[in-house]
Amino acid sequence: MRARVSAAVALVWTLGAAGCAHQVEPAAPPAPSPPSRAPSPTVVFDRTSAFGRVLVRDEGRLRVMRFGSPPGSEQSEIVPDRPDAVPMEYVQLALLGLGHVAAPKRVLMVGLGGGTFTTLLHRLRPEIIIDAIEIDPVVVAAARSCFGLREDDRYRVHVADAATWLAREPARDDTRYDYVVLDAYVGEDIPPAIGSPAFFESVRAHLAEGGVVALNLAEAEGQGAPVAVTFARVLSVFERRRAPRDGNMLLYAAAGPRAAPDPDAVLRFAAAWDARGWTDFSMRALAVASRCCGDRGP
Repeated sequence: MRARVSAAVALVWTLGAAGCAHQVEPAAPPAPSPPSRAPSPTVVFDRTSAFGRVLVRDEGRLRVMRFGSPPGSEQSEIVPDRPDAVPMEYVQLALLGLGHVAAPKRVLMVGLGGGTFTTLLHRLRPEIIIDAIEIDPVVVAAARSCFGLREDDRYRVHVADAATWLAREPARDDTRYDYVVLDAYVGEDIPPAIGSPAFFESVRAHLAEGGVVALNLAEAEGQGAPVAVTFARVLSVFERRRAPRDGNMLLYAAAGPRAAPDPDAVLRFAAAWDARGWTDFSMRALAVASRCCGDRGP
């Protein structure tokens, strides 16, 4: 997630499902004699949980999940009628990180949002087993109702506190992951438990051999800075990338020392991805544009 936008991907499904009925947000008074006005955003989901308000609106061509209020930070975005569309660079970079894993069999996501990254991955790579952890049941309900989340025996969502879940689950073959995406670090209210050394040690313990962790930070030089430092003390950061437009920072790390990736190998992975025509953006262009900060961690 990021301060303005966190994750996005698209599926084709029938809109207007239960719990996602259209409600028109009250519009502001019209400006004096404008030549034309964009359609008002339409509220399709609005519920409050113990963790706060979860709001989903159709804003032009985008469907957007926000927390708190209509001007609140965007947590997920999709283009409902474009299954290949990936509007948010964070999701694009999370997909690029798959190139650091030779043959991923299990993926763990911490912080579901609209379930956008995991839902796309499940559609493109159905053989991969995916676990997603989300603490807020209303966020999960919104993802199911409005973002096309459909679970099965290879795509499971756990409503739980991630720190507790990882500490409770013993590290065994079916709870070790080749790729872990941590996407719960946005704003001023980062829960201390998921920024602690103990949490990152639990993540490291659940890595399979050769596994990689991607940490998404919306404000790497602000609220996310202490998290980045703690993360780099526990895990071995081997690459950092910054979203060219959105500014998010992704840190990629392993359980132990790992050489910086071969740039040519990254470009080959990106070119192979583009050749499949899975998504609407150029992975190769992203791989070039997102380089930053040297090869090592913070």
